[in-house]
Amino acid sequence: MSKRVSWPIVKQFYWCPNCNVPLLQPQCPICGSRAIRLSLSPPGDARLALERDYETIRRAYFFEFHTEKGLRNLIGNSVMLLNKAPYYDEMKEVFVDGVQIGRLYFDPFLKVWRFRLSKVGALRILETDSDIVEKVAVEKKRYRPMDVIRVDREIERYKQVLLINSSGEVVGLGYSKGKNRIIVHSWWGETKPFQGFKRQSNIDDVLKVNAEHLNIIESKAKKFIAITAEKIAKPIIASFSGGKDSLVALHLTISLGFEPVVLFNNTGIEMPETVDTVHKIVEQYNLKFVEASAGDLFWKAVYIFGPPGRDYRWCCKICKLTPLARTVKSMWPSGGLNIVGQRAFESLDRARSPRIWRLRWAPYIVNASPINEWSQFEVWLYIFKHKLYINPLYFMGYERIGCFMCPASTLAELSLLQQTHPDLWSKWVEVLEYWRQRLDLPEEWITYGLWRWNAPARYKTIMAKRLKIVDKINDWRKIFSGIAQPKIVDISKETDKLTIVLDRNIDIEFIEKQYTIVNPKRVEKTDTDVTIDFGTASVSISGKTITLRFNRDEDIERLIDVLKLMYRWESCAGCKSCEVHCPTGVIKVVNVNGKNRPIVQNPSMCIRCKFCLYNCPIAEVYVEHIIAPLILNDSEAWRRKTREHNIDVLKKIKNFIKSQQLKTMPAQIRQEKERKTSQEPQIADFFNSLA
Repeated sequence: MSKRVSWPIVKQFYWCPNCNVPLLQPQCPICGSRAIRLSLSPPGDARLALERDYETIRRAYFFEFHTEKGLRNLIGNSVMLLNKAPYYDEMKEVFVDGVQIGRLYFDPFLKVWRFRLSKVGALRILETDSDIVEKVAVEKKRYRPMDVIRVDREIERYKQVLLINSSGEVVGLGYSKGKNRIIVHSWWGETKPFQGFKRQSNIDDVLKVNAEHLNIIESKAKKFIAITAEKIAKPIIASFSGGKDSLVALHLTISLGFEPVVLFNNTGIEMPETVDTVHKIVEQYNLKFVEASAGDLFWKAVYIFGPPGRDYRWCCKICKLTPLARTVKSMWPSGGLNIVGQRAFESLDRARSPRIWRLRWAPYIVNASPINEWSQFEVWLYIFKHKLYINPLYFMGYERIGCFMCPASTLAELSLLQQTHPDLWSKWVEVLEYWRQRLDLPEEWITYGLWRWNAPARYKTIMAKRLKIVDKINDWRKIFSGIAQPKIVDISKETDKLTIVLDRNIDIEFIEKQYTIVNPKRVEKTDTDVTIDFGTASVSISGKTITLRFNRDEDIERLIDVLKLMYRWESCAGCKSCEVHCPTGVIKVVNVNGKNRPIVQNPSMCIRCKFCLYNCPIAEVYVEHIIAPLILNDSEAWRRKTREHNIDVLKKIKNFIKSQQLKTMPAQIRQEKERKTSQEPQIADFFNSLA
């Protein structure tokens, strides 16, 4: 059983029994009624249903019951609240009239949206017509999930059935597995649940009930922006992705009278509606606009790296972070305050992130999120209240705005993409088909979105087992070997020696042009061979062979570092991340005979920080997630303990920058600066104390 995820921040929702609307406080400020608390799956990032959601539920209901009879009674009289629930694709808890009527979920095998009834939902349907839902009589007083019930008739496979006891009461829910078998899914027992309130309500009622709460969080967000801007005292930027969260953060900033520069990170794989929305908003508010663009770099790099995965996110570094770093360094070299729409409920990483931080890829600017603790519900209320123009993709059914084929997408989102943007999907399928054939993978790798994981993963394995292709899909050594270029054809290990044989001769010029980065004690080179001596270990290269001689386990890092230099020399994608992040500016990407070559142009100025490796997609992602696993025979070799952590490299950079700054200061000021350094309070601590 998987470990239950514990969210550090959870949003609490309530429902007013009199106004029949959701709210975020235990007592209704309009009628004074004590609200009931809703039981939502954590983190409780719920939102109001849009018109497209009602259509999706209608279709899912028809798929389940082959009729629309009873649907009106099921969805009730109030507004609808949707909340994401744990599932290996996409599932939403559906609340109306103060009760959960069921769960809307996407079946990745049938590739349709389905609706699973709760007991309340079942009873509401049966009020309309008792024959809408298939029923099965049960004999035992209690069943457990996954129990098998034998029935005396054949029921359509996958069909949802209600379990009825001898008294005619609904006590559980199951699914037909064919061959006269029912698998128990839920056991409810004989309790009589409340079936919901009856008063009709609409979005205006929701806005009215939540007006006071919305005013409070707006005021807090504006106060946060104003104080942060005063404290940082740098040019104000607003990152705008074209999505709802960054739109609200931007609008809050504008409402204070600021005129931020809008920064759009165009990855080159955005949907056209998103790009159009960005330009419309910039024009509407007459703001200055800066675009960090990756151009067509993704479409070139994907034939080097292979498809990106949830555990293999090279795409973010090439298409998002590097263009962002380059643009920020160029436009705001003296720093800036970047207002972003990041929310804690989006992911566990963001839930643990402070409201103010510096991104290691763009340390020149301070990022601040005024809506860090807002839920989707609050974001949408703000949009409805201020009548903001919103990306039309939301009304097509999209939950997430970003790269159209992001591996973090659910199969539900990818299926929607096929319907709404067939040209974009076809372009992506061409890439997937190239890699499918090159890696000799089954067609299900594409059709069921199994390309979204690089190494074996839980949900990937669950789906592959159901499809009976797990051996082909989870043969990670074969897949990684197919991606690796140059290809590793043999690996042998002895007590103090590890030897790797590639499929072609190695161009040893890569050492001559980059050796200072890995800080060797000595380099001995002939026309055909080279030996890099690190003291406790050495790496020798001759022809197709690389040999590591070592004394300690951690000496494997010397080999990995050399391989990082070699593979990026061979396969540099030209993103120039190394140039952007080199603190002394000595490394340049030069085009030599049509190939990108990263070259340290002034070795004496290289400070051996390896920051260019830690920010290089080839070194940090490709080698760590493809090459290192093959060498160490571990699909998760990138987690190894001997690997140098990013924080260690950042300390080197920080110390270098500090030393350079101190050198230029007069002696008296320098001494005072050194004295105060340890006494300065952290900016993050100051802002975390704000209410």
